[in-house]
Order: sequence, then C-alpha cells, then structure tokens
Amino acid sequence: MSVENIPSEQVTNKEPCKARNDQSIAQIKNMMEEEGLRSIPIVNEENNLEGAIGYRELIRSIQFNPERTGIEKVMHQPPEIEEGSNLVDLALLRINSGRKMLVRTEGGKLKEVVSDKEFRDALVDVEELENISARDIDSAELVKVSENDKLDEARHLILDNNISRLPVVDEETGDLTGILRSTDFLQAMVPRESVDSGGTSGGRSGTKEVNIAGGTEKDEISDIPVKELMSRDPFSLNNDMNAREAAEKIFQNDATEIVFTHAGKPESILTVKDFIDYLSGFAPGRTVMVSLTGLEVPEEKSAVHNKIRNQLKGSLGRKLEKPEEITARFRKAEKDGKKHRWEIEVKLYSELGNINIEEDGWEMLDVVDEALDKLNTVVRRRKDKKKP
Repeated sequence: MSVENIPSEQVTNKEPCKARNDQSIAQIKNMMEEEGLRSIPIVNEENNLEGAIGYRELIRSIQFNPERTGIEKVMHQPPEIEEGSNLVDLALLRINSGRKMLVRTEGGKLKEVVSDKEFRDALVDVEELENISARDIDSAELVKVSENDKLDEARHLILDNNISRLPVVDEETGDLTGILRSTDFLQAMVPRESVDSGGTSGGRSGTKEVNIAGGTEKDEISDIPVKELMSRDPFSLNNDMNAREAAEKIFQNDATEIVFTHAGKPESILTVKDFIDYLSGFAPGRTVMVSLTGLEVPEEKSAVHNKIRNQLKGSLGRKLEKPEEITARFRKAEKDGKKHRWEIEVKLYSELGNINIEEDGWEMLDVVDEALDKLNTVVRRRKDKKKP
C-alpha cells in the first residue's frame, strides 16, 4: 500500500500503556523499563490526558536524584494527531515535534497513541520501501562505545548526538558484542520501588547492584561499565536488502533496529527513526527539482532519477533544510571496445551554497553512487562547520 494511503487509524494504538499523575517518578520509570517504552502518557483518574514523560526528560532532568524531581518537572505536552491524518502526516509530526509519542484525545480524554512501536508495525505495509536500499536510509555516521567505557560517557554520547542507542564493540577486536539503548539507562537511574515497603530498594539513588564474583557491590553511575547494562543479543545482519525487507526483519524479530556488520564489525545502524525520517520526505512542500542531461535511454534516466530521489528522502535529505535543485550532467568519454567510460558532474543548490562533485568510471550507476556518496560527505562537512 502506498504510504499516503495508510490512514492514521490503521497505525494508532487504541489501548496504550499509561501512567497516573499520582504515581511517583520511580513507579513511572519502572513501568517504562518493564514495557520497553521511550515515552508514556500521563492521565488523571478520569483518563484525562495530563501530559507525557519521555526517557530523555528522565535522563536530563532527574540526574539520578528522583526524590528531588516532581512529575510536573519532567512532563511535556505530546503532539496531537489531527483527524484525517495519514502515515506521512504522522511521520512529519513526529519529526517536526521531536517527541517520541503522538496522541489523539476526545474531550481531553486519551484515546490513541503512536510511538515507535506503532510506526515499526506499519512499515511492513509501505510499498515505497521496496524501491530503496536499507543502506540508503540507515545511520551511516555510526557512534559506538566499547564494553569497558563508562555508562556516564555513553549517556553523554546519546544526549549530545541526539540518538537512542549505541552499538557496543570489543575493545581489542572491534567486533560487535552488544547494544546499549537509551531505555537501558532506566535500570541504573532510579532504584526499583519495593512492593512490600512502598519505598525504594537498593539504597541511595545513583547506584546499581552489580553482581561481581558471586557477590554484590554498589557502584557509582560513573563507574559502571557499559557491559553491565548492554543487551548482548543485538539484531545484526551482514547482507544488503531493500528497506521493506529490512522493515519486515525488524518486525519479525520484535526488534527496534538492525546493526549492519562486515566481518563482525558494525558499519551502520538502521532504526525506526530512520524509517520515520524517510517517510516524512513524502510530505508536500519538500519537492526538489532534479535535472538530468546527457542520458538518452529512458531506463537509464529512470534509474538515476530514483537513486537521487532516494538520497533526498534518505541520508542526504536529512542533512538539508532547504534543498532546491540537483543537476547531473553525464558525458561519455573514452571507449574500451563497446563500453564507454562515464563522466558525471553533480551540482547541489541548497542553504549550504552550491556544491559541485565530479566522478568518472566504466559502470554508469556505480559512478552515480560514488558521486552521491561524495556529495553526502561534503554536505556533512559543511553542515558541521556551521555548528556553533
């Protein structure tokens, strides 16, 4: 089914997990940890929506001292789903708001939500994903940690890079050994509440019971190594596939990401957020003019056009705020028997200025891929230079 024909009603969760406004931060944290939630709606006893709490607010605001933080200090108002929305609208709302959960209410009462899980489940129906490689929309700029890095360092990497998980590698070999998700931090942030006493177990906040040689030891959060919290069964693949196949793999394995590896080492990571970024590119108003010259065969034009469009909806498009036009000029140069050598000049016009890329080679589509890879690199460097 086309992404624009998937209505929001087909995506939303009509029986969401929710917390009450009279619960403590520790209780809410426990619910999020047990359910694997990155955001949870907060309602009163009459099911009126009060707001929502996300893991990022917990990590930033609590700073491992929950007894000093009231629920109102970490709560935000989640974006509201408009009537008649489709999957593209949901993706765009998710990206523009920066929130992990969307809601629909009636008369102030919570009715439905859309979180990453609902997006993930809807992806298998999106036929447009068959036309793009999973590698074209994944997060190629990989941020990772080693098993012995400290948890506090990993926390800063997640917050500073605005990401939600880190592949974990062996310090010596560089092989993938696990994955550390943002929700894993909830285990170390707040001691679990004791059902019997109504208090908290595990002593003071900011500590975690770590089994060491058969005993237990209280470790400061800054001293806990990543290997104590990471998941040791990351879902990884080493073969290429189209994005719809990747979405099906994620769904079938009840996963939230795929780590693509080569010879056991992580190369890139594909998350539900990457899919959402891609889907938001189908929204009206993000049309970019693509102009091709020097190609006479319709099939060649179509193949090149699709590659450029996929880049604009994928990794390249995510780096640009106002892309205006891409031109690609092709020229057949020297000839080796019946085979021509291709020269290509690609120009991008955007808020980053004009960027020119030149590439050549014997296989036309390979030359296009290499030129677009170079363009991606230049765009990333220019954008990094503009950061304060």
